[in-house]
Amino acid sequence: ERMVPRGRRCYWSPVTNAVWEFPLALPRNAFTAREVPRAGDIWRLCQDVATLASIGAGWPPSRFRAEKVAFIVYRMTMLHALPTPYGTVLDTKTWVSRFRRRTLSTREVRVRSAGELVAAATQEWVHVDFETMKPKQGSHEAAAAFPAVDVEPSVSMPEYEEATGAESEIRFQMWQTWSDPLAHANHPAYIDWCDEATSRRMHEAGLDPVLLRPVAEQVTFRAAVLPGEDVLVRTNRVGLLGEDGVVFKHEIETPRGVAAEAISIRGLAEGNAESLVRAWT
Repeated sequence: ERMVPRGRRCYWSPVTNAVWEFPLALPRNAFTAREVPRAGDIWRLCQDVATLASIGAGWPPSRFRAEKVAFIVYRMTMLHALPTPYGTVLDTKTWVSRFRRRTLSTREVRVRSAGELVAAATQEWVHVDFETMKPKQGSHEAAAAFPAVDVEPSVSMPEYEEATGAESEIRFQMWQTWSDPLAHANHPAYIDWCDEATSRRMHEAGLDPVLLRPVAEQVTFRAAVLPGEDVLVRTNRVGLLGEDGVVFKHEIETPRGVAAEAISIRGLAEGNAESLVRAWT
């Protein structure tokens, strides 16, 4: 950033790109036995893209720590278009589409391969105090570093037909080694947990969980999941997306209350989703 004098006052003027692009590749451990990436690892890729853009704008993680502030995700929507094989260099692009009251930021991320869309995400971030994790208005320097631009529309979840089914639950304890730099569960982990809940139900119904295919998901985060906490993931089938997608609602809870609410749309790699529907009948 730089200070630009105007009359008797100085204003912060950005000296950063509005749109950032990075060539990135997914790590080997992001891939399943079908040699396709997990949904949660596409989320991690988007997190890397957002962080690299922040670094490029002059706000690396160390600067946020020094100023005792942070950006945390409170909602994220992801659409999956095409799977990508291991070793592919992905063309990623990100920009801020909205920035309100120097507190609420909407960031877009697009992932492409050879010009074809792989995934699209809209992230809603909130600027918080690092110690209390409560919303806090950011500085003028931060606002200048993340100018809002209109490149592509934000993504939204597909409309679906309501169709309720059975409920399932899984329980586990948050590992100490799952903690992220903010000392709680990193937001892509919630998608891992939702897909694990779905996969366990598939296994019980005689379906191979490796056939699970991500279509779309949205998570709204309510509270952090902390190391050592007991976690409950409650999953219901709530809808259908044609013949190829099943819509699940997930509630993630700790003893302190609801930590997140999620909607995931999933299909099968082979055939339609009829057998996936039956698993929740």
